[in-house]
Amino acid sequence: MRVGLQAGFGASLGQEFAGIAAHGFTLIRQDVYGGDTAAVPALVAECAGAPVQMIFLIGGGHICTPDGTQRIEPDELAVWTEAVVDAATAAGVVGYAIEVGNEPDIAHPDYADHPADFAEAIRLCHDAARAAGFQGAFITGGISNLNRRGLGYLAGMLASPRFPMLDVIIGFHRYPEAGRGPFAPHRGFTSREDEWEALQNLVSQNGVACTEFGYHTAASEPITLTDADVANAVLWDLAFYRERRVPLAVVYQLNDGATDDWIDRYGVRTTAGTWKPVAEAIQRAYGPPAG
Repeated sequence: MRVGLQAGFGASLGQEFAGIAAHGFTLIRQDVYGGDTAAVPALVAECAGAPVQMIFLIGGGHICTPDGTQRIEPDELAVWTEAVVDAATAAGVVGYAIEVGNEPDIAHPDYADHPADFAEAIRLCHDAARAAGFQGAFITGGISNLNRRGLGYLAGMLASPRFPMLDVIIGFHRYPEAGRGPFAPHRGFTSREDEWEALQNLVSQNGVACTEFGYHTAASEPITLTDADVANAVLWDLAFYRERRVPLAVVYQLNDGATDDWIDRYGVRTTAGTWKPVAEAIQRAYGPPAG
């Protein structure tokens, strides 16, 4: 199993590749989105020859325009998909994956309320990528969690006649309910294995990939996780997915943010640039041999 890291969010990462790779990450999930496809070539080209491979995320965030008012339409996502493939071909970027959309079950309402529309977006982007010559892993935007809402949305998407593709990998995210560690299942499930079986019962012949998971250190109830707790929890999840032959799992995220809110406390590195115990634990377990 390959260990990835969410980083970049559409900004250049060229100066980060070496440090990320040294800590055991072999993949980076990088957002590629915005209003102008002219920005795509440079963002993709910097990845040529990098010591990590990329998952290019098309239509991240809430799959909507920057002001949040309009969803990014399926045909617009397909244009961006083709632009990424063309840019990678021109720059000699190889071994990358494409993921389309992000957490559609809680994204812009026009996707969150219409899983068949997201299925159509996946179909158009898949066809555009393959027509442009892309032969790598094509991943559906991960549902936000392995809870009843996320799995229900996934069931609706997969049931759509617009989703006939067997060579598509089903993306998923998995975060604990507030203040809980890796062992606690979501409400309505008896165990993490119970959640996993519910996912497997849906995906049929398609493979799966965990394109986001993680734990934060912000104040929470019933407990606040320490840096050591987070390191142990992330290693537990990685082992869980490896045992189930998940090909990749992406840790969220590279840096802490500026506030003490939970969304800003998922980083494997502090705002001062210090790698945290979770990064050191991944380095020991998955990094290159010392010396």
